[in-house]
Amino acid sequence: MYDQIARFYDLTHNSLTEDVAFILSLAAQTGGPALELGCGTGRLLLPLAQAGFSVTGVDNSAAMLALARRKLAAHPDDAQNRVQLAAGDMANLPLLDADGRFQLALIPYNTFLHLNSAQKSEALRGVKRVLRADGRLFIDLTNPFIMAATPNDNALILENSLTDPETGDLILQLAANRLDAGAQILHITWIYDVSSVGGMVRRTAVSAAYHYLFPHQMELLLANAGFRLANLAGEYDQSPFSEESSRLLVTAAPR
Repeated sequence: MYDQIARFYDLTHNSLTEDVAFILSLAAQTGGPALELGCGTGRLLLPLAQAGFSVTGVDNSAAMLALARRKLAAHPDDAQNRVQLAAGDMANLPLLDADGRFQLALIPYNTFLHLNSAQKSEALRGVKRVLRADGRLFIDLTNPFIMAATPNDNALILENSLTDPETGDLILQLAANRLDAGAQILHITWIYDVSSVGGMVRRTAVSAAYHYLFPHQMELLLANAGFRLANLAGEYDQSPFSEESSRLLVTAAPR
């Protein structure tokens, strides 16, 4: 999916900054090196490197990694030298020859939702292998109670109207939701209509399935993979999780 929409990713996520300070604080508490699964174009990876942390980013989208490399090249050499990028699947971490290497593992903003239950288990077992005994795992998710309350109407709504600063193109981002409450899956279709200066409209459509878990299910999944739940928060200010929280922020430690 992300290979198709890589050019839109940074434009639609420019306003997503509220987690950056929290991630930097967490890295300062735990130390490095850090592992980011689903690093995308480097939205979190680059601030970590700039702050002095060694970080390895893994992503399965070649197009997203290409953008990350392009942005990394604009940074000073010392920041570049602190970053390693790897193409691969977070549910298949044997690609990393790094047993017990990392102090902090991050699965950032909603990335974990892309995995089904079996893939989640495989990803967690892989993280357990490469994480130090006193390391920490952080997973950032949308509150599952909010996802479970999504209207199941498949109605197409306008989410964003953006201008590409490089081309001047107008980009309309639309979305439609379909909820399978029994399976705990939110299906989302995104449509990007790009109107060029010459008047031509090009459409890109992608779909994703978000597999959400409630807190007790997450705790059981972690336990089965060899982790204990260390903290559960609902906001980046570390306020306790509730059904009204915007996020489900999970911090876990190896058992």
